[in-house]
Order: sequence, then C-alpha cells, then structure tokens
Amino acid sequence: MNFEQIKEDIYDIVMHSEHMRIRSNDLEKGVSHKYGMHRYVVAEVLKDMLEEERLVFSYRDPCSYVEIPPAKPQRAARPMEVVRDKNGDCWLCDKGVDPEKDLKEQGCWQCGGQEMPFTRQD
Repeated sequence: MNFEQIKEDIYDIVMHSEHMRIRSNDLEKGVSHKYGMHRYVVAEVLKDMLEEERLVFSYRDPCSYVEIPPAKPQRAARPMEVVRDKNGDCWLCDKGVDPEKDLKEQGCWQCGGQEMPFTRQD
C-alpha cells in the first residue's frame, strides 16, 4: 500500500471539502472504505500528516475538524538601510555596510537622484 498516495488523497479530500475542513471520523470512514483498509491504518496516516503539519486539528463548536493549516507567516526581508554616498546619492544596502567604502562592491543598489521615495516618513 502506498501511504504517500493515501496522504495525497486525504489532502485532496480536505482541500475540496466545504470550508477546507472535514470531521476526522468522516474522513477516516471515507478513506478506509475507498481503500478497503481498517480505519486504524487511515488514522495512523492522518496522524503522520498532523505531525508533518500538512493538516491541523481545529475545534469549531460543537465539533472538531481536520483542516488545511493557515499559511505560515513569511519571514521578513533581511535588514536594509538607505545610505547616501559622498555625492549625496541614495543607495539601498544591507544594514551595517561601511558608507566610507565602495557601496557597489558591498552589494548595494544605487537608487539614483537625491530623493528616496520609499522611506518610513512617506
């Protein structure tokens, strides 16, 4: 028995369920009937998916559900700063660059001109 295929089917069932959630008993019954296996085996596959965080349990009064987890928050971009060179031009750089050295060699991007249109004060 290919458990990865069962996991994909379980995920597909949850994804296409109303509100992308389903009661675990209903899920276990349906999948065990489809594959002709004991519900205990399906429950173990579901447990693996929960541990892998592909699915999560949720409680919505009065029932518990299995559902697709909310999107994980994205990590912020690396810390950046705007640096002015000796001519007064703006450069977008990784935080901590040495403004006395060549900014281009340090991986900074020249923004051009005297104005920086996207600062915290805008």
